[in-house]
Amino acid sequence: MTGKNFTARWARVALHFLVFSALAGVVLRYYNLAVIPGLNYKYLLHAHSHVALLGWMFFAFAAMLVHVFLPRHTAAFAKIFWLTLVAVIGMMLSFPLQGYGVVSISFSTLFLLASYWFVYVFYQKLRVNNDYSPPARWVRWALFLLVVSSFGPWALGPIVTLGEPHGTLYNLAIYYYLHFLYNGFFVPAAFGLMLKQLDNAGLAYNKRQARRFFQLTVYAVIPLYALSVLWIVPPVGVYLVSFLAGAMQLAAVYFAWPLMRLYRQQLGERFYRVVFTLALLAYGLKVLMQVISSVPVVAHYVYETRVFTAIAYLHMVMLGFLSLLALVYYLHNQVVKNHRLSRAGLGVFIAGLVTSVAILFSNGVVMALQGRYIPAYADGMFYTSLLMPLGILLFWFVQVNRKFSA
Repeated sequence: MTGKNFTARWARVALHFLVFSALAGVVLRYYNLAVIPGLNYKYLLHAHSHVALLGWMFFAFAAMLVHVFLPRHTAAFAKIFWLTLVAVIGMMLSFPLQGYGVVSISFSTLFLLASYWFVYVFYQKLRVNNDYSPPARWVRWALFLLVVSSFGPWALGPIVTLGEPHGTLYNLAIYYYLHFLYNGFFVPAAFGLMLKQLDNAGLAYNKRQARRFFQLTVYAVIPLYALSVLWIVPPVGVYLVSFLAGAMQLAAVYFAWPLMRLYRQQLGERFYRVVFTLALLAYGLKVLMQVISSVPVVAHYVYETRVFTAIAYLHMVMLGFLSLLALVYYLHNQVVKNHRLSRAGLGVFIAGLVTSVAILFSNGVVMALQGRYIPAYADGMFYTSLLMPLGILLFWFVQVNRKFSA
């Protein structure tokens, strides 16, 4: 199987999981309007989050990394991806039925083991190719931090055994995993892919700026975990660490800007450039919010309204930044069908994402200042959230229907 066919296959697999996650998200939103008999909200929430992160996003970025950095070594990843697929399907089917239970935890463990296998083979192939380029440096760090993230799930067993189920240590382990998964793996992988694209296109960029961008972004990831522990009201020094780490990543945007402009230019088609700009805006808001939320009084309000602000933040990063980048990459490189209906579906998805995130943030602000919900909050969230699965379903339908061509 050629590199492009390999990537196209696993991109479609990733899209299947994105469809499931989007539909599950709408069901969860509807639950705020009316209780659904027989549905366990927390169980479905676990399925939604696991499939979104480990099904859609992991497959999307893992396939891209192989496609761009190791196109001649796709066969080495076939068994790894199939094992990962079994793990994700197992989680998708078991979490809605039992939440964190023996079966779902077993499949989650299988995913972790498959991710270790992926990291090991990727490192080996990079070394065989003697690839120590700046983009590969981003990816090496991404893979290292993917392994670091796995320490969070491994810690849950001992924490529960010690009598801390769903207590402070339990939540800190969950936040640890999330932080190092998206800030540690996905974000550096995304920027490594961008720089590799510039290299492949033969576009020259300032290596010194690229190095500063890398250093300020990646070296801040570990101390930035301090931001995830502010809800326990730690000593003042922890707030300072989170502020400085956030400021490093905010400063990195200055050095990243010329590189991002160059990447945007090589996308060519106006639609791609617009979507990429929206993704960059989401990332810019992310790093700005990291600095602001490290201020004690703001951190307090964020925690008090975390049901709205934290969920909005995660959706903005996962969907607004990372998912849009993945979809633009696949469209631009013709890994998926670049049909007008694909672009229309992506446009509908973006409309739903922007409005739902705006409502979540607005409600969080109103709750913090006035202690009440904005008018028709639940209805607004449900109906705007409907746009996301509708858009994704349209995008997905084009990809799985042979009648449509690029």
